[in-house]
Amino acid sequence: MTPELTFLLWSTALLFVQIVISAASNVRAMGQPWGIGNREVAATSEGFPGRAKRAYMNMLENFVLFAAVVLIAQAAGIHTNLTVLGAEIFLIARVVYAIVYLAGWTFISIRTIAWLAGVIGTILVFYAVASA
Repeated sequence: MTPELTFLLWSTALLFVQIVISAASNVRAMGQPWGIGNREVAATSEGFPGRAKRAYMNMLENFVLFAAVVLIAQAAGIHTNLTVLGAEIFLIARVVYAIVYLAGWTFISIRTIAWLAGVIGTILVFYAVASA
C-alpha cells in the first residue's frame, strides 16, 4: 500500500472516531431513551456535543475532497513526494483540528490554521495529479 493510501486509511479511521464521539456525546447529553428512540427532537448543539458534531461534519466535508484526489492519484499511478507530503499534512492537520475543536480551544486561531493546513495538503495532492 502506498503512503497516500495509508494516510487515507488513517483519515477514514479519524472520521469514524469523530462520528462515534459525536454520537456518544449526544446520547449522553440527551439521554438513553433519546439515543434508542426515533430522535424526533434534534440533539443539542451546545457545548461538547455540538462541537463534536461540527468537528466531524467539517472533517467529512474535507475528507470527501481529500479522498477523491488521493484515489485519482492512485488510479493514475501518480505517486510523488508531493502527493505523500500532501497526504501527510492533511492527516496531521485534521488530527490537530479535531483535538483543538473538541477541547474548545479558541486562542491564536489554531483551529483555523489546522483547517488551512489540511486544505493545503489536499491542494498539494491535487496539484501533483493535475500537473502530471
